[in-house]
Amino acid sequence: MFETGQAVTLQDVLHARESRVQLQNKLLDQFEGNTLINYKCNIPGPIKNNSSIRTLFQEGLDEIAQTIIAENIQVIEQKVINWKTGLESFIVVPLSPKEVKKLMVAIELESPLGRLYDIDVIYREQDSKLGQLQSVSRTELGFPERSCLICEQPAKACGRNRTHSVEEMQAFISRLAKDNHLI
Repeated sequence: MFETGQAVTLQDVLHARESRVQLQNKLLDQFEGNTLINYKCNIPGPIKNNSSIRTLFQEGLDEIAQTIIAENIQVIEQKVINWKTGLESFIVVPLSPKEVKKLMVAIELESPLGRLYDIDVIYREQDSKLGQLQSVSRTELGFPERSCLICEQPAKACGRNRTHSVEEMQAFISRLAKDNHLI
């Protein structure tokens, strides 16, 4: 799953992050008072975009779309960006950030591949057009922190401590994708 594709640099990742924030700001300025779903995949290592990863991304995007349809949520705007650092989807909906986050956490928790999905829910305070972007965390809604792919400890702690190698995480992701018939 990680044998092909262009390796990205730290500079590429930082540039993508800056571009992501610019697009988030633009969408929330343009569609003031709405909520933004920003979806990407959790992909460790230098290869972040190839046909297998695009298939994984599409599976998650399909699950988000199914939830939006099932909940009868209007989509105001949707963009999918194919950066070399990975695909990202930006979906603007007219629902409260907390309601949206509950639905997105349900996907992350219930889907067999949900641990590989990174679904952020972004908003700006109503009276703050130029204010900071805000995101709804899992914990503020009473959900547990994301757990590590490998050991079930908090993912942030394992990432910060580099508890697991990139190869170990990639092997887990490849197995999960294979078990779910994506590759």
